[in-house]
Amino acid sequence: METAAAAAREAYRDLLDADGFVSYFEQATPIRVIEDLNLGSRPASRSGERTVEDLRAIPWVFSWTQARCILPGWYGLGAGLQAYLDDGGDLDDLRRLYEQWQFFQTTLDNAALALARTDLGIASEYAGLAPDLRDEFFDRIAAEYDRSVDLVLSVSGRDRLPPRAWVAENLERRNPYVDPLNLLQVDLLGRDELSETERRTLRLTVKGIAAGMKSTG
Repeated sequence: METAAAAAREAYRDLLDADGFVSYFEQATPIRVIEDLNLGSRPASRSGERTVEDLRAIPWVFSWTQARCILPGWYGLGAGLQAYLDDGGDLDDLRRLYEQWQFFQTTLDNAALALARTDLGIASEYAGLAPDLRDEFFDRIAAEYDRSVDLVLSVSGRDRLPPRAWVAENLERRNPYVDPLNLLQVDLLGRDELSETERRTLRLTVKGIAAGMKSTG
């Protein structure tokens, strides 16, 4: 776990500290809209500066959830597990840990849920709002997503991500209603100027997606 945790933390920090990542986050998520919504008792940023460290946890997760790329819930997991295997670890040992250690099982199951709720097809549309940074960051995020999915399924022994069947059914039932809201939000975020009706519609997409995802942050 020390090997996996250190590698996962390094992968996560490497992404967040990469040049241009904050700009990508601003363009590829609706953080600017969320900051203007009257949703909480505190401002989205602690000091008003645009850094990841300065951003409060709820708007950070809320923004990625809106973009259907729930990165804070799984990014680095695949890198951590792969580092353990590359260091001489055994996949069967991870499988035994998953079966016998409730903490490890809960950690992977929570990550599996975040991975299942991520939709890279929709997230790719948001990434298109940052054309100059898309290839650098979205490709990197997608690669870690694929690695994390493969390893979570291999360790858990399941053939699907959600640990419970009813979760998978819930996601299948929800997506056809939430996907159009995401596409509408992307379209509005990509416009240089919005009418008052369009601004109100954009705010409503945030609320609608949050209701559909059953999560803000």
